[in-house]
Parts: sequence; structure tokens; C-alpha cells
Amino acid sequence: MIINENDMARPRSQKVIEVKEKLIRRIEYGYYLPGSRFLSNRALGLRFNISYQTADTLVRELVAEGYLTRKPGSGTFLRGETPQWRGVELIFNERARVKDSFGALLLARLKDGFEKAGIQARIRWGGSVNRVGTSSFPIFWECLEAQELIRQAERYCLLINQAPPKGLSAVYCDAVSVDDRSGGIAAGELVRAVARDAAVMILGGPRADQRCLDRVHGFQEVIPRAEIYFADSWFYDDGLLAAGPLLEKKPDVVFCANDRLAQALLDAAGEDGRPAGLRVIGFDDAPVAEQLDLTTISIPWDELAKNVVEVAQKRISGDTSTAITRILAPRPVVRGSLS
Repeated sequence: MIINENDMARPRSQKVIEVKEKLIRRIEYGYYLPGSRFLSNRALGLRFNISYQTADTLVRELVAEGYLTRKPGSGTFLRGETPQWRGVELIFNERARVKDSFGALLLARLKDGFEKAGIQARIRWGGSVNRVGTSSFPIFWECLEAQELIRQAERYCLLINQAPPKGLSAVYCDAVSVDDRSGGIAAGELVRAVARDAAVMILGGPRADQRCLDRVHGFQEVIPRAEIYFADSWFYDDGLLAAGPLLEKKPDVVFCANDRLAQALLDAAGEDGRPAGLRVIGFDDAPVAEQLDLTTISIPWDELAKNVVEVAQKRISGDTSTAITRILAPRPVVRGSLS
């Protein structure tokens, strides 16, 4: 039922008072984004079940009180400026400097993608970031400090291969990531297909990294009996330390949560005389995977970079819609290590 409040000189109903208070709270707490277009009178009336006239009166009051601003010929907008970016700023963890690493591979594809799109891309390294500029759209790969700066400033940004934050910050954080749990399930299905009754173990990365947990838990959905050994990091050296105790259990098959860990496992097994028939599967499809003839769950590198460029293009063109999240499915690449 539509509430008719044609005579706004009459005492205002509790319903209308509550609608206005709700709109103010949403504006103040970031539900509506700075610089974005506000609801039309018609949309406002339908959303809150009030008359067009009442909606128009409320919008006029919010303009007069400084919450909204009218732009002749354009409409009503939230206070604040719509972001105007001249390019992108790729803010990457220092690990991307390592040749043939995940980060280096991703960064190279992004640079190529933005160049083809005619978008200027500047690179900054996470360890040197103590402030983030406002002229470029920020894109992060594993740079938590800079992400926190953006969160505090309530500015748009894009996270690569990471789930967006929860709460108010989620409104501003776009994300393009890989479904790690699905990849773990795919790895488990491959192992089950070739070695149903084998002794299966898992070499995971750091326990605190959600990507590691998603991959491991996905694998265990298919092979719940698989025993887990965690490395302290994703790096080769920590993988070697964790691989020794794991190999003492004499597994037939090992799922490694990334390809560097798989490399460490294979090297550790080789030092002791690699057990005959040991099968290994990795995750990422980093360049080392092909060198090792390693069956792995491949991150769709080209699709990942393409989606990052597309989301950045939307923001640079002035899109102020709510946060965009795109999740890509990894795919298996079968090589000799699982045969």
C-alpha cells in the first residue's frame, strides 16, 4: 500500500521519519557510494513504499542538508566526487620480482593486457608503499599494508587472487580470483581416478593462508583420509623441510598445494633415492611445472589477466556500481608425474 503524504505540513508520520533516518545512515556509512547517482523519486518511492511526492520532499531535504547534490540536467548524486583515474597502479608483493614466479608471470600478462587496452600502468612494490596516490586505480596482489590504506580512505580498488573483505570495505573492493576449493576437488578427482586405493598425503602451504586451506579442504572432500603436512610458507626451502617427515610415511601419491612445494618434494625424494612409483600433483601451473613434467591444477592465467583489465576499464570509465567479484575455475593439466 502506497502512503500518501501530499500535505507535508501535517505532522510527519513515523514511517517517513524512519525512511529519512535510514537514508541518512546509509549515506553516512557508505551504503551509497560517494559521487554515485542517487535513487530517482520513483525508485525511492517503490523501494520504501512511499508516494512520489514524499520521496521528492525527502530528496530535497537531503540536498538542503548537504547529503546529496543536484546536477542540472544530470540528476541527484551523493556528495563527493566520482573518481577520475588516468591509469592503473599495480601494487605487487616483492615476490613478483622473482623470475618465473606466480607474481612475475601474472605481472607480465597484466602489463601486456593494459598496454593493448591503451591504459597506462605503473608498478609499485608493496614493501615501499606508505601511501597510495589518487590519480590511478589501485590493483593489489598480496600487499596487505596498501590495502589497509585504501580501506581507511574508502576508495575503490581491485584485489587479485584474493577474496574481497567483509563489511563496509566490501563496497569498494573489486576482486578477481580463482576458486581454490574447486581446484582442490579437481586434484582429488584426478588422484582418485588413477590411484583409488593408494596411500595419499598432502603437502600444504602456510596454515594461515586461506588459499592453502581452500585447496587442502577441497582435496579432502574427495579423499578425506589424506594426511596433511604443512610448510611454513609457499617457498621451496620451507617445502624441503616439510617434505622430509612426509616422505618417511612412504606415500604413493602426494598433492602439493603449489608447484614450488611439489618441486621441493620431488627434490627431497630424489636425495633419498626417489621411491619407485611416487606420484605427485601440484597447483598453479607455474613455469617450473612444465620443467618437472608435473601434473598440476592450472590457474587460468590469461583469463585472470583479461578479467582484471576489464574490471579496471569499467572503473576508469567512471563506473561507480557496487563491488565486482569474479571467480574463475582452475583447470587440470595432466603430465607424467601422475601416470
